[in-house]
Amino acid sequence: MCSVTYLALIVAYTGQASFLRKNNLLVLDTFYKSIPEPMFVLTLLASIIASQAMISATFSIIQQSLYHGCCPHVKVIHTSNKYEGQVYIPEINCLLTLACVLVTLGFRTAEEIGNAYGIAIMFVMTLTLTFLVLIMIMI
Repeated sequence: MCSVTYLALIVAYTGQASFLRKNNLLVLDTFYKSIPEPMFVLTLLASIIASQAMISATFSIIQQSLYHGCCPHVKVIHTSNKYEGQVYIPEINCLLTLACVLVTLGFRTAEEIGNAYGIAIMFVMTLTLTFLVLIMIMI
């Protein structure tokens, strides 16, 4: 975290600050205007990877919930004979698709979706920290 992620953030913010010194009228679009065009392709690929990770995590959580009896029964398809945990759940896939369409229609603009994403990330971090502290106190 300290040797890679922190340094990458410092370099990115320093680059944005340098960009703003020369283009002080582009304050609202600093992030998008300060990166070269090939970076858009990289961010697109990163978002595809992140969405696949979210889908896989959702399938895994549902499978674990089924195992513990905390979820209504759904059809679980094991997609790999070689690797355990590779599952596909058609009902959950349909629900995720519906949720994505509703979020897109509800927010309408990329800026509003970005704001909602930021709020969601803050909520997840706060919830994770709260549970971590609770577990640390209990242990």
